[in-house]
Amino acid sequence: MKSVLDIMTTSVRTIHHNTFIGEVEGIFVTQKISAAPVVDDLGDTVGFVSKSDITRFCSTGEDPAYAKVHEIVHPKVISIESSASVGEAADKMLDEHVHHLVVIDEEDMVGVVSSLDFVELVARNRNKF
Repeated sequence: MKSVLDIMTTSVRTIHHNTFIGEVEGIFVTQKISAAPVVDDLGDTVGFVSKSDITRFCSTGEDPAYAKVHEIVHPKVISIESSASVGEAADKMLDEHVHHLVVIDEEDMVGVVSSLDFVELVARNRNKF
């Protein structure tokens, strides 16, 4: 049985909570990501920000060049242990209605698992389904 460790992304790009939203847009484009954990000055994860959050912000008419990510961050970080099964991760994502989970190992962030990671798992194992 596969664990979260087998499918997670380990090269996680974090966003500092004082980063301007306009900069986050650019990071998402250049890094080809759709969301990222948000960290404070101590490096602690304080939330999660996604393209959807940025889109909602921009629809207000405010300028993303002058607003900071802490203004739109989702403060609830949903996490899972790296040893958890992919089934447990899928259940948690469904129960919490999220597309990303922060993966932790002994309280340290070691990766992120996303709904796209599940799509890749299915695509690579399509003969088994």
